[in-house]
Amino acid sequence: MIDINVQVDVIENELGCTYKMSTLDPQGNPIMWVSSFLIDGLLIDCGHYHAKKKFLKKLTLNEVEICVLSHHHEDHYAAARDLIEKYNIPVYASKETALLVRPRIRIPPERMLTWGIPEPCKVNILPDINEIKTSSNTFKIIHSPGHCNNLISFFLEKEKILFSTDAMIDKNQSVIFNWENANLMLKTFKKFKKLKPEYLFSSNGKVFSREDLDHLIDYWIDIKDKSIKFYSKGETPKSIVKEVFGKDSWLKMSTSGDLSRENLIRSLLNLPQSFKKRRLKKNI
Repeated sequence: MIDINVQVDVIENELGCTYKMSTLDPQGNPIMWVSSFLIDGLLIDCGHYHAKKKFLKKLTLNEVEICVLSHHHEDHYAAARDLIEKYNIPVYASKETALLVRPRIRIPPERMLTWGIPEPCKVNILPDINEIKTSSNTFKIIHSPGHCNNLISFFLEKEKILFSTDAMIDKNQSVIFNWENANLMLKTFKKFKKLKPEYLFSSNGKVFSREDLDHLIDYWIDIKDKSIKFYSKGETPKSIVKEVFGKDSWLKMSTSGDLSRENLIRSLLNLPQSFKKRRLKKNI
């Protein structure tokens, strides 16, 4: 069995705590961050499998009233079964997410090494798809498709704080997964803008400003306009990547094309994505 080293940081603020976690590479560097948030008794997401034990040790369990899952990806629900069975903490999710976390899953090798494979679990379906309440706060639930269709975010309207989970990305990000829909993501960014959030807490551990959100929207619109222009002149998605960015990201090779700039161009142009046959790891 491979010995997996992880790092879990606890960041406190006026609202509550951010639990930021990552698997470490052989040199001790974080590979990719994912975060859970504890605000007024509400735990938003519960991390990935490799970090589960350390996360649960650092989590202030007696302050958790309920947990809610933003979506079904393996780095967001690994501690759900423990919360339910060991600590008697109810876990909620949308109907689609609740169905998707019940079976055993298959994922590509690099995702298994980065996050591990969570145990299947049975969670409660949110009784209200519009909001979730704690003892002193009401979180508005924002449907945030693009990263996946069932992704939801959580908005504290009075404080103008948005917990955008995997919906919000870096303002200069130019790579997406081949399952993501860039036009829906862009639509979600614009939906966020209408909320006028002061800060957006992202799953990668970063906190973005409203100005960062504006920059991201303008950046992607510019990429889309350039891509449409080049495509109308007969350029291919690969050649458009060279025209717009100079070259594709190193992530394209390391993920066998699952994550790339070409995916962004194809999606913005409403073109089919290219998928390579992958050998997936199964939780058995």
